Amino acid sequence: MKEIRTQDWGKFCQKLNENERGAAVDIHWIERETQAERHIASGVRFDEISFGRRDGCTDQIVVRAGGEAGARHEIVEPIHILLRESSKNGDFNAITVEAENGSTILTFNPAIHREWIKELV
Repeated sequence: MKEIRTQDWGKFCQKLNENERGAAVDIHWIERETQAERHIASGVRFDEISFGRRDGCTDQIVVRAGGEAGARHEIVEPIHILLRESSKNGDFNAITVEAENGSTILTFNPAIHREWIKELV
């Protein structure tokens, strides 16, 4: 696993938007306290991911997938962004965003190429 530094989260989201828009993505959420799992979306078209402030003080990552009628998933107070390597050449197919209330796993097809984010990992 590789971790994206906190100061690079905005750049990382930009790189995903530039290179993965239109890819298939699965969005899976695991609640921290109970370990309850919820599938948010499966095999839908990735639209965008953004990092910013919610209400001016709380960090937030928002993932949109599946077009207008698709999924919108908010990750409040993210703590870590971790990438799971998918091949020997160092590409990544899954991102885990750990947050205060749980973990969101984004699985991309095709994979995120290391070359696209080389300055961030």
